[in-house]
Amino acid sequence: MEADRDEKNHFIVDKTAFPSGMKSLGDYIHSLGLKFGIYSSAGTMTCEKRAGSLGHEEIDALDWASWGVDYLKYDNCFNQDVPAIERYPKMRDALNATGRPIFYSICNWGQENTPEWGPATGNSWRTT
Repeated sequence: MEADRDEKNHFIVDKTAFPSGMKSLGDYIHSLGLKFGIYSSAGTMTCEKRAGSLGHEEIDALDWASWGVDYLKYDNCFNQDVPAIERYPKMRDALNATGRPIFYSICNWGQENTPEWGPATGNSWRTT
């Protein structure tokens, strides 16, 4: 993704890296019998300073579902000091609302007592 979003707050796909778009990429990955994984952050930017999902959970989840995403690694960069227990369940709920099963991998670096809330929030979570 690019660092910014479009006027409707959707991700802007990096056209150099993905000239055919994300749906086409997902279709190709699935045609090989593989699963399509994607990365974002529960912050305003990813660790690579691309657009993050904080505040855009619903629109991002719908976009990923429309692209055929099967797996989300959800990182912890640029989280604006919003507690994890607020950020990660919001994405869980947005993913579930799409109706597409998307494996949800929480990567909050094992901070904020993840073992207490992780099992009810994600399919996997980082412990350290």
